[in-house]
Amino acid sequence: MPGELGSGLAGQVFALAKDLAKVEKNVEALDRHEGDLRTALVQLGHVQDAIDHMEERTSGLQEQVQALAPLRTGLDTLATTVKQIGEDLKALAAEPDEEKLAVWNWSLDHGMDREQAGDAWDILVGWVRHELQDGYGWVGWPASAFAGSYGGAGSPTEAERIPPCWYRHPDAVRELGWLCQEWNKIYRTPYGTPSRAGDWHDRYAPGVKRRVIAALRKCITAGTHQDDLWTTNPDLPTAPRAIDDDETLSDTLGRDLRSRREPPDEPVAAS
Repeated sequence: MPGELGSGLAGQVFALAKDLAKVEKNVEALDRHEGDLRTALVQLGHVQDAIDHMEERTSGLQEQVQALAPLRTGLDTLATTVKQIGEDLKALAAEPDEEKLAVWNWSLDHGMDREQAGDAWDILVGWVRHELQDGYGWVGWPASAFAGSYGGAGSPTEAERIPPCWYRHPDAVRELGWLCQEWNKIYRTPYGTPSRAGDWHDRYAPGVKRRVIAALRKCITAGTHQDDLWTTNPDLPTAPRAIDDDETLSDTLGRDLRSRREPPDEPVAAS
């Protein structure tokens, strides 16, 4: 509908311009024949006809403009919406970029260097003491009175806690390390929002706590730290191995690779 009205309006304006040009032409002709009364009268008639046509065109233009009037409200609303979108985009652009943190890589193989690991340990130990222990009551032996965070010491609803020997277990250090980094990212940088804090409490923290407690089950049962046997004596036959048999591994990989398709030929460089 708006397109049809717009094209009709343009046609009316174009026709009006043609009529106006015709009037001007007839007036010029009338001026040239001012001595000839009969010719002048004829030209005057042409002028009058052209003026009549212009009046009709003008009337048609008024009708077209009136038909477009209801669109003004919609256009005003659209302009307001576009302006709001622009303001929202500016506000979004002004927000701080998400904080980028280098993930603590505890691996001895191309992991953190001595200085980086020292900084990470300092942050992690302080965070466990001040947040997980004092703030949440998640760390300590079950006999501690502070273990009553979930219903009172000795009550049936008493929750298990992470043993304070966690730092002697590499798997616990890795788990608590990334949880600590995420906590600091939420509470100590512009990245944090209430929803992200809720996600930390609802998903991240309970999952880490559950896995760490499962990994340190022997310590919890004994009520004191228990070394994994392979930590103190890696020559024991019960020590975990990533590969059970190196020779079998070589044979298995050889069969796997031989059964795969050849890599594509390298493209010939243009000379």
